[in-house]
Amino acid sequence: MKHAQKNLLVGGVALIVAVNAFVLAGVAWNRSGAPASALTLSQRELSLPYAFGLDGERGGVEVVLLWRSPMIDDSAEAAYDMHYGRGPDWLGADKLRELGFDLKDEHDAYRQKREVYVVLELAGADWQAALAQAQRRLDRALARGDAEKRDADAQKSAQEALKYEQQKASRLFAVDAGLDAAALRQRYPDTRRHLIVVATVTPSVMVIDKKTTFSGHIGELAVARISVPHALRGAMDGIDRSALDSGRAAFEMDVAWGRRFEPWVTAVRPQRTAAAE
Repeated sequence: MKHAQKNLLVGGVALIVAVNAFVLAGVAWNRSGAPASALTLSQRELSLPYAFGLDGERGGVEVVLLWRSPMIDDSAEAAYDMHYGRGPDWLGADKLRELGFDLKDEHDAYRQKREVYVVLELAGADWQAALAQAQRRLDRALARGDAEKRDADAQKSAQEALKYEQQKASRLFAVDAGLDAAALRQRYPDTRRHLIVVATVTPSVMVIDKKTTFSGHIGELAVARISVPHALRGAMDGIDRSALDSGRAAFEMDVAWGRRFEPWVTAVRPQRTAAAE
């Protein structure tokens, strides 16, 4: 009996060692060679845990990658897109078919889901367009005057939205998707601005006046949470969520993505802000 228990214990330890070795080998392979992408991101694109720093206990630190899709309707009353991950206008029927979706049966199309490669662009044309949209909404609100309370409220909302877009909203936008990562990299060669990640895409179907329209929704990234190495956590001293939200604190992180499109943090830098001075 004791011999059997000893064998089980030895076998269990061996299994744990083997699994850890496999995981570490995968991490090493992912980080070998030049990074596939290497971006400098801020608190705008990397969300800290909600209670980070507020209770004095930091422990393990993970940040969540925040990204967006371009607004579709420029005339919409919504001041800005708070729905990170909403389906972009470029992800229509043609692109869905290119990604391998069968759209012949419109009733079953929405049940399909598959992993594809998605290109995220940092501070590019779509971010500039979002800034311009916010400015146009403010201009329209100001042009209506403030004869009524709702006009004044609309002006205030548009002003806050523009400020949010300028100072806090993520600058990382989904701009393309494909099944071949190498082909996407040729199309988007700037590894410090264009990030290729793995994410799920699900079709959606809308029928209005007997006209069927297909669009796609980009869901969760395969790896959206990024662990900050213990050796780099000291740079976050003095930073908490209240300070970030009020603009009294800010940070930058250099994040690399490797062969398996999995990220890791290479540097953390606290930033001085005007509000803190």
